[in-house]
Amino acid sequence: MRLLIRCLVLCLVVTAAAVPAGARGRPTPPTPTQQPGPVTPAALKAQANQAAAKYAAAQTAYAQLDDQIAALEGQLSDLAGRLGPLRERITRQAVAVYQGDVVAAAVTDFEALAAMMRSDHSAHIVADLSARDIPAIDTLLDTRQRIHDRQAELLARRHDQDVTMADLTAQRDQIAAELNAMAAAMPPPAPRPPLPRASRSASALGQRLLRGAPSFLCPIDGPLAFTDDFGAPRGGGRRHMGNDLLSPRGTPNVAVLNGTIETRPWAGGGITIFLRGDDGSAYVYMHLMQIVGAVPRWVAQGEVIGLVGNTGDAQGYHTHFEFHPGGGDAVSPYPLLAAACR
Repeated sequence: MRLLIRCLVLCLVVTAAAVPAGARGRPTPPTPTQQPGPVTPAALKAQANQAAAKYAAAQTAYAQLDDQIAALEGQLSDLAGRLGPLRERITRQAVAVYQGDVVAAAVTDFEALAAMMRSDHSAHIVADLSARDIPAIDTLLDTRQRIHDRQAELLARRHDQDVTMADLTAQRDQIAAELNAMAAAMPPPAPRPPLPRASRSASALGQRLLRGAPSFLCPIDGPLAFTDDFGAPRGGGRRHMGNDLLSPRGTPNVAVLNGTIETRPWAGGGITIFLRGDDGSAYVYMHLMQIVGAVPRWVAQGEVIGLVGNTGDAQGYHTHFEFHPGGGDAVSPYPLLAAACR
């Protein structure tokens, strides 16, 4: 037995000696695979796009809450409209049945009136009422309870909306930080070559030469974040008919293709540019801070036509971008954007 104890003590001593003194009581250092690597522009863009997806989800939640609040307000208005005639009808019946102070009490407290009319003491009076009067009282009390319930639900939805708005604000701040990091990591932009004069002239040959443009170009010339939020719910039962391209204020918007641009009012779009591409499709840029250059005019692909803003019905700085193939209904521009905005 003593020999066994001596062996155990010896093993413990050897084990303790094998551990460096400086390492005792300290956590194990991370392996090389645990060490964070340098943040690349691609990683920054992925982070920004993830933040944009969260932001789009919060926008959808906010819009749905807005519709729920509008529906509750409509229900409350409808219930209040029903309450008036019910009060008037039951008050008239109470005046016809009761006299003096009893009437005064009844018309100011309908719950007391209902209890009085249902009591054994008033059974002989209730017998004189038509079969519709008691259901009318029940309807009145039910309507008042429903109003109370809808008011409580309305308060809860408004609280949820306030929480969602705070989340939207936090998401916007995060995206702004991501975009600023992207801008700092991007190389300085190369100087733009001047547009050939033929693009501004009436020369048909020059126009045709310039229109031999390459494929779709990213509409934002600078840091941006976006997700596929086409079709997402918006307030009033509407749907989001484009993709929101989140970018710092004043970032250049460029023509995605050769074509003609114009501007006209467009619901809540604020300052809006419509580009009729030489491919026959229409491309729409909304919420701009300003339009660059004269409109209408013909533009070459890559030419700056506007600056990112938040005009119209917009939350935060972004360009709402739409794609209308052949000038028809809008379809999701996300496949085009995902391929071009790398």
